[in-house]
Amino acid sequence: MAPADQQQLRLQRARDLAARYPHAAEALAFYGHLITFEGGQEALRELVIRHGPRLLRDAAAEHREPALTFFQRVLMRMNPPPAEAPHSNRCPRCGQPPQAGVLHPEGHGSTFHLLCSLCLEQWRFSRTQCPRCGEEKVSYHTAESMPHVHVQMCEACSCYLHVVDLQKDPGAHPDVDEIAALALDVWALDQGYEKIHPNLIGI
Repeated sequence: MAPADQQQLRLQRARDLAARYPHAAEALAFYGHLITFEGGQEALRELVIRHGPRLLRDAAAEHREPALTFFQRVLMRMNPPPAEAPHSNRCPRCGQPPQAGVLHPEGHGSTFHLLCSLCLEQWRFSRTQCPRCGEEKVSYHTAESMPHVHVQMCEACSCYLHVVDLQKDPGAHPDVDEIAALALDVWALDQGYEKIHPNLIGI
């Protein structure tokens, strides 16, 4: 499928999830603008001032953090750096940490992949291993309101990431559905866990 077609499918997914999960509608609408964004830092700053969440809007207007780091993250996504060295818990294409896990149907079961936080590359990884520290001390939490996404937590380093199960929802787009899982972020943070890496909009 052509990249433009994939882009439109992700954009439609963001709209569908915004209707399904009103608490995440603002974040998903903003991400929808980022999915189709092309331009430089000034154009991005204007987009944030028009459509971003309040904290980011104010920071963009005043040219300060967290907007500056946000600009760098979005612009780097258009031209990802090459990976310096292979690491199983880092993207093999650009070397960045994962944003989420993805369960793909395969045969009578599923395979586990990590999703790059920058270029959206996916690569195979052990589902029993923490993507940050490598320990096999992971546990899971799922909310009834979003059964195809669960939180994978590491008891060794107290980090977490979302896992999108494509068996339960074949229409999911992992980067979009991860953003819709705001309620799971709130739950994990309340339990004392830290996200392995923020998604594109900084959550």
